[in-house]
Amino acid sequence: MASTPDESATTFAVNVGHAARLIRAGVPHLKEVGGGAAVIILSISRWKPAPRPRYGTAKAAEIQLAAELGRELAPDRIRVNAVSPGSIQFPGGGWGRMRNDEPDRFQAFLDRDLLHGLLGTAEEVADVITFVLFDRASWVTGTHVCATGRRAAPPPRPGDQRAAFSTAGLCDARGDR
Repeated sequence: MASTPDESATTFAVNVGHAARLIRAGVPHLKEVGGGAAVIILSISRWKPAPRPRYGTAKAAEIQLAAELGRELAPDRIRVNAVSPGSIQFPGGGWGRMRNDEPDRFQAFLDRDLLHGLLGTAEEVADVITFVLFDRASWVTGTHVCATGRRAAPPPRPGDQRAAFSTAGLCDARGDR
């Protein structure tokens, strides 16, 4: 493994630990006002191997955290969900550099990995997060929402009975619809 046990523990603490502590700190305030919602922001790295496997592992653990806290806090009318943004274009981001520096590679990525051939925007992801936070989504809790622009999911592993899951729409803690 390329990472040390300390690096893995730090990555897990920074991602899962911070999310758990922040939600825990907010619970008394949300109870006081009769409920509310929290969203944990993830990454497509939860299923798409990246250069830092410990990061993807931590993000996958946050899906489980949202599912468990969604169940645990539901009696207090507190909803907890997770949102995984896909590949997002924003000023100064890596996709803009790749588009300018390696246009052929960038286009190949769009054609291969993004079914619409477009990157998402921060505003599109913000719309999904806003919906999940507001009362219009009162039936949505403990859920993993994938805002990926239908980014192509990984192929199933041999023997995987679930096959590849959809990366669009609502997904449960395992990624199933």
